[in-house]
Amino acid sequence: MLRGRDVTFTYPRADAATVQGVSLSVTPGSLLAVAGPNGAGKTTLLRVLSGSLAPQEGEVMLDDRLLGDLDDRERARALAVVPQSESSPFPVTVREMVGMGRYAHLGPWQGVGSGDRAIVDAALERCSVGPLAGRQLGELSGGERQRARIARALAQEAPVLLLDEPTAGLDLRYRMELFHLLQELRADGLALLVVTHDLNLAARFADRLLLLDQGRERAGGAPHDVLLRETLEDVYEWPLRLVPHPGPGSDTGAPQTVPLRRDEM
Repeated sequence: MLRGRDVTFTYPRADAATVQGVSLSVTPGSLLAVAGPNGAGKTTLLRVLSGSLAPQEGEVMLDDRLLGDLDDRERARALAVVPQSESSPFPVTVREMVGMGRYAHLGPWQGVGSGDRAIVDAALERCSVGPLAGRQLGELSGGERQRARIARALAQEAPVLLLDEPTAGLDLRYRMELFHLLQELRADGLALLVVTHDLNLAARFADRLLLLDQGRERAGGAPHDVLLRETLEDVYEWPLRLVPHPGPGSDTGAPQTVPLRRDEM
């Protein structure tokens, strides 16, 4: 379990904290979606939870240990992070990139063994990028690259998976495929946190939702309890309506956000 308690982080020379007193938990077999407008502190919170930033106040715990007390290898074996985007300074194939997920499990000067290759192959197939294994990463579409990043995280075999805007720039099909994959990983017992702007997909797939506003928690809990018209209109400063998802499926009735046009205001 990954837990943040009263987490606060302020960037140097900033006038106010980017994240202020936020508490949350990422538990096995569940998906927590973190939403909020631009500048709400979502990505900064994920960086604090991943250990790339240290909170000035509060604490981040992995089970019963402070995250800051773990060395890089221990942290990499416990947490896998899927960034929104990244660049490589050198050409790399999909298989090579996914294989990087095994580094945390290799000792000094230890080469990749048959067991590691089997784990990489399984991650490639799980994320439907096996046929692309020999392709250069730069040749892939945005959706294919994102699936490859998730495959690398799966090859890392970490029990906690943190994803920053994994559907950014993806079309309808890829967004749905990605959230269905996350649903499968949750069923496998992984603890998942997803930073997202897509309130509708969060409502359909997440167990819990944390809504941030100017670095603070505005609401948290089940999507039905968080996605309320008055709250969302205040946070996003835009009028909207909420309608139930028509189904069919287990997400029937999930609240769906419909922003209104200016001439409907």
